[in-house]
Amino acid sequence: MVKSKSKFPREGEFVVAKVTEVQKQYVYVDLIDFEGLDYDASARGMIHISEISSRWIKNIRNYVRIGQRIVLRVLRVDADKGHVDLSLRRVNSAQKENRIKEWKYALKYENLLQFLTETEGINITLDKAYELIGFPVREIFDSYQETIENLKENGVELLSKLDGMTEDIKKALLKIIEENVSISTVSISGRVRLSFNSENGIEQIKESLLEALKIIEEKETRSININYIAAPFYRLEIVSKDYLDAENILSDALEIIEQKVEKYNGSFSFERD
Repeated sequence: MVKSKSKFPREGEFVVAKVTEVQKQYVYVDLIDFEGLDYDASARGMIHISEISSRWIKNIRNYVRIGQRIVLRVLRVDADKGHVDLSLRRVNSAQKENRIKEWKYALKYENLLQFLTETEGINITLDKAYELIGFPVREIFDSYQETIENLKENGVELLSKLDGMTEDIKKALLKIIEENVSISTVSISGRVRLSFNSENGIEQIKESLLEALKIIEEKETRSININYIAAPFYRLEIVSKDYLDAENILSDALEIIEQKVEKYNGSFSFERD
């Protein structure tokens, strides 16, 4: 279960549910991330057979089984009665994949807060950790993945903005994040051929490459590196969390070098690995 501020999901939302009962015309599920009514262990929902599949269904048990976790779309919510109507057939494979991926990040996010409550010398409950840190930080970003990655990259700045944060809690959480969070990156690279025919050509090369290195702020998951191979060749490598950003950084870096080449009448080419 991932703790949510809402007792019930919103209409149109994609949710992860656990199948608890299968009948001829209906499937009942627990909405494990929502508290539901006060007397329930969690919110509950129902899928009518017409929302299981677009095809004719001979046996509903061929599509779902008790204990299975499935991704569903919320059709209607009556919070007063605790009724939630759901659909399985209105979830495509991409939506299912994205929701499961985000749900796993949500579990990881809760685990980080749970680790904090178990840290020696830190007297805080999980509910309090959510109130103090979990919910306020999560509301800044669009997804759990983005939230976790920003805590990894900008944790000091983010936590400094929260009310009620003690230095002990801040240090403990930052240590937990450092030890348990890693961000996958991609890299693109190539060989730069750069030369100038003037007497101070070496200085012009240094100026060109140093200017290219300044186009982004260096971070663990976002960097640009230029290494000497052998005159007049240099290796250029871009590291980022996604290919589009890496390509944009590469384009900006090459543009800077080209501008210097035009300014000093040099020679330049780039060959991608």
